[in-house]
Amino acid sequence: MRRFLTATLLLGLSFALAYAAAMLVLCRVEVGGAPLIHRTGDYFKLKGGNSYRKFREFRPDSVYDVVFIGSSHAYRGYDPRIFTQHGWSAFNLGTSGQGPLNTYHIVRTHLNARNTRLLLIDVYEGAMERDGLESTADLTMNLVDDRAAVGMALALKDPRGVNMLALRFLTRDRPPFFADSTYRSGGYSERTDRVEGRLHYVRGRPLDLNGDQVRYFERTLEHCAKAGIPVVLVNHPYPWQSDRAKHAAFNAVMGDIARRHRVPYIDFAYRHTLDDEDHFYDHNHLNQAGVERFNAALVPELEALGLLRRRGQ
Repeated sequence: MRRFLTATLLLGLSFALAYAAAMLVLCRVEVGGAPLIHRTGDYFKLKGGNSYRKFREFRPDSVYDVVFIGSSHAYRGYDPRIFTQHGWSAFNLGTSGQGPLNTYHIVRTHLNARNTRLLLIDVYEGAMERDGLESTADLTMNLVDDRAAVGMALALKDPRGVNMLALRFLTRDRPPFFADSTYRSGGYSERTDRVEGRLHYVRGRPLDLNGDQVRYFERTLEHCAKAGIPVVLVNHPYPWQSDRAKHAAFNAVMGDIARRHRVPYIDFAYRHTLDDEDHFYDHNHLNQAGVERFNAALVPELEALGLLRRRGQ
């Protein structure tokens, strides 16, 4: 038995050393301006863009009246500048494809009752149907906090998460590869273009929420309740031509979770007067004109519900 255990240990050690050596070469050697590892899998992401800038701009020692979080609906749908015009400090921690698995680890490591007076979670069925691989690949490269990066990569329960972490730590001293020209201070991305021509809107597909994403969504709400962070769930406007039946099914799930966790849920999906072409730049993202109209309606509603409160109240 001792001989078997020794052989197993040596085999494991040899594998670990071989893996470390291979990753060192793949992550440190650049070909065509990018680490060689990017040629081995399309799930690896380059450091840079919206996510890179926002997590370096965010100040956990500041106090924000409202922090927005969620997928691209969040960082392209809630403009901190509009909230500031109404007298509220705001920051947007939304990222591309961000699902609850990612949100949980960001909230747990970045937010608390001192720096976040209200957490607005944008809920979107598309982000909760995915496994989180793509969004985790982006965040493991761009997060400042190692705990958040490690937590979400391991939560994937996928060997590719370990590869992402290896790339993160072996290239941490490298500057970003690219910048996002649409990025605006406060974590927001602004798009002024509009839908041109006819778009194909997919309808008729059943709602297929990822079980892990739903569990992490509830874990996020439980964590916020324990940490004393007030939460509101919001669904931002959808085009009128999008799949209403699918959203109704999603709305029922969100409504049930909101009731059980006693958090407000505001569904703006089809409660608006926006135009599918003038106020969207693609099949589900608002452009700046749409954001301005949506946010202008959202702010007074949050105020009326007592969710946005003046300091000292």
